Amino acid sequence: MLRSLTFHLTLAFALASVTASERARACGVSATGVASCSLAEHRDATGPHFSLGATGTYTDTALRFGTSLRATQTRAAVFAVLAYLPTRSLALELGVGASFAGSLTLPDGKYEFFPGPSASLGVASRFLDAPSYFALLTTVASFSASHTELAGAARASYTAFDLRLGVEFGLNLIDVLHPYVLARAFGGPVYWTYAGESVTGTDVHHYQVGAGLAAGLPGRLSLFVEGVPLGERAISGGLGLAF
Repeated sequence: MLRSLTFHLTLAFALASVTASERARACGVSATGVASCSLAEHRDATGPHFSLGATGTYTDTALRFGTSLRATQTRAAVFAVLAYLPTRSLALELGVGASFAGSLTLPDGKYEFFPGPSASLGVASRFLDAPSYFALLTTVASFSASHTELAGAARASYTAFDLRLGVEFGLNLIDVLHPYVLARAFGGPVYWTYAGESVTGTDVHHYQVGAGLAAGLPGRLSLFVEGVPLGERAISGGLGLAF
C-alpha cells in the first residue's frame, strides 16, 4: 500500500525550525508516520506553531489477496504537509498528495499504477525528554486511490487504507542533528479488481524497522532522510519550513 508518509510512503518529512544562530525550536510528524527532531525544542510561547513542507517516499512490499494470490508492490508518492504544534510534546499533521508511479507484479504480469490521490492524518507525542535523547509515539491513518492496468486489459480500481503505530528513539547532537531508529506496526485493507472480480488484500509484512536523520537548517528550514530495510521497505525524504 501507499504510505504517507504509507505508503508511509510512507513519506516522509522533518518539521523543524531554526535560525542561523539559534537552536531548533520545533519538530513534528510526517505524513508517513515519521516523527523527527526533538519536540521538546518547541517553546509554547515563543516558537513557531506551524510547519509546511513537502515529502516524497518510495516503498517496496508484498501483498496477499486471499489465501493463494500474492503480489510484489512498488509505489512512489509525494505529499504537501501542514503540521500544527500546540505544545512542546504534541504535533498534529495533515498530508495531501498523490501516488504517481509503481506496479503490482503477479504471476500473470505487471499491473502498472496510474496517478491517484492520497491523504493522511498523523499525531506524534513525546514521552521521553532529555538533553541528549528523546522518544516519541506516532500514529498515522492514510488513504490512497488509483487504477491499475495490465497491457491489453481494462483498467481496474485500487483503493488502500492504513493505520500505523510507531515508536522512535533519537539523539540530539550539536543542537540541530537528530539521528533516530524506528519501529512501526501497521495494517489495513486493499480493495482491488483482479480478473474482473473484487478482491481484498493486505500486507504480508505488517511492520517496519529502520533509521533516519533529521537536520535543522538556517531560516527555519529542516530536512530529513529515512531508510527502512526490514519489513515493508521504504526510502523517504523531505523539506519543511516552520512559521
